[in-house]
Amino acid sequence: MKRIGIIAAWQPELNYLHEEYPSRKVRKIAAWEFHYHSINNLEIISVISGVGKTNCSSCTQLLISEFRPDEIYMTGICGSLSDSIKGGEIVIARQMLQHDVTNAGKGDDVWDLYTGRTSIIDGDNSIFSDFLNFAINTSEHKINNGMFISGDQRIREDVLRSSLSSTHNAIAVDQEIASFSYVSYVNKIPFLCVKSVSDQADNKTIEDQKRFKLLACENSCKLLIEFLLR
Repeated sequence: MKRIGIIAAWQPELNYLHEEYPSRKVRKIAAWEFHYHSINNLEIISVISGVGKTNCSSCTQLLISEFRPDEIYMTGICGSLSDSIKGGEIVIARQMLQHDVTNAGKGDDVWDLYTGRTSIIDGDNSIFSDFLNFAINTSEHKINNGMFISGDQRIREDVLRSSLSSTHNAIAVDQEIASFSYVSYVNKIPFLCVKSVSDQADNKTIEDQKRFKLLACENSCKLLIEFLLR
């Protein structure tokens, strides 16, 4: 049976999975509860990491070390860094980068661990292509893909949003995906990040989230589960 890992930062981001396919068992390790779901020929292990890069990287490594998934996915919500990408739309990460690391994007390779730099991480080509094709052909929502950046701060300010977008040529931002991708990459586990837009990462973020936050949670998780069960 194929084993799939799914991580989200916040409980509502996995509500669709937990409501449609309730877990048959829960195992607590350290601070995290790992839920077992048996769906068709898949065993899915889902977990809420908590917000931020440290929570996410710790949880991702634990999931990989304890459960050895064949593939691993992250789902949830994000802020858009592009005026053409709106609330509720899907964003698939083609490349990932930590925007708050010294000389971000200047490292020669992700394995360059000791220089204080970080390189761009590419997603798994096979999973990315399969998911992109599936999403374009089946989803009612607009599908976007490109550079996704993460850092340990919530981006809710116009000037910072503009700076991050132009500096890194990024289309979306959150606080977890880059660390999730890094840990998955160095463990050589095929991975994919798919999120949905809850806000524009600008001065109107709080207003946008009231409208789109829960919708975006469902949009990303539902599409991911439909892809896995295709």
